[in-house]
Amino acid sequence: MEHATRALEISRELGWASGEASGLGVRGMAYWSMARLDSAHDDFTAGLRIFRETGNLYFEGFGMVGLGMACRDLGRLHEAADHLERAVGLEAEVSWWDAGSALQLLGGVYWELGRLTDGLDLLGPEVASDKRAGYRDGRAMMLDAIAKINIELGRHVEGLEQAERAFALVEDTKRHWVQSGILNTVATARRRLGQLDRALQAGEQALALAREARFRRAEADSLLCLSPTYREAGRYDEARTHAEQALALARAHSFRVVEGQALTALCETAVAEEAHGTAVELGQEALAEHRGTGHRLGEARTLLALGRARWKTDGAAAELMRRQAWAIFSDIGVPETKYADLDR
Repeated sequence: MEHATRALEISRELGWASGEASGLGVRGMAYWSMARLDSAHDDFTAGLRIFRETGNLYFEGFGMVGLGMACRDLGRLHEAADHLERAVGLEAEVSWWDAGSALQLLGGVYWELGRLTDGLDLLGPEVASDKRAGYRDGRAMMLDAIAKINIELGRHVEGLEQAERAFALVEDTKRHWVQSGILNTVATARRRLGQLDRALQAGEQALALAREARFRRAEADSLLCLSPTYREAGRYDEARTHAEQALALARAHSFRVVEGQALTALCETAVAEEAHGTAVELGQEALAEHRGTGHRLGEARTLLALGRARWKTDGAAAELMRRQAWAIFSDIGVPETKYADLDR
């Protein structure tokens, strides 16, 4: 951080606009890695403005990728998609690294927005080709994003195979936060397949890697991955503890998508424990977060959990929530036969 700030100061002293913009981008990346997202967003925004004023399309793509990353983690998913789509559109003008980063990040944002078909259409051709085969991190994260989408569509075995291929690409690297994210996908697939012990093993490994890397978003995601697995294993105290830890991280670092997911996880655990009043309170709070960020799968799952919480006291309201959830699943392309599976 100190070096990035000093380089920025020197560029300003020299009146070197491109150097100033590059310095802002580098410092923005440092802020992002430290989960100081508002500061990262401010630096990426200022740097992008300078790149556009100087007509530097090559570095404009870098600025849009950085801004897309910050917006995604801040829970501003529609803004993130807009920035990343524009970066992808500049592919001929930007670096190979930025183009690949924009694609894999955009695929992940589409997954969070419930744009599952768009995600497959975007990433499928890239993974099938050798165009970016040399960029192992990017290729692995593209495969991981496709695996996440296939799991949401109920294609658990296919998703697991893709996630394991993705992990193999980065297993011998020091990119622990990337490894952690992929292992969470492996864990989710194994949970959906009913392999709870192996899911817990993968999830705990993901959490350890995230903590070793001191990457807060990866840590929060890993905690969230473990919570429903412990719940399905009947270990409610551990499910609640992991979700509460994820919620604390989310609120400390403005991870709004994570905040909504953590509230949903706590709601689902409360439903499992038949603490229906608590579940309704948590579910309503989660619903507001998901609708604010645009996380449609989170919204649908929360509606299902709220429906279960209200079934005994207000059957009509419960049925309405269930139908609202199913409408979201239908809208994003999930086959009707898989609706019940997504309630997990």
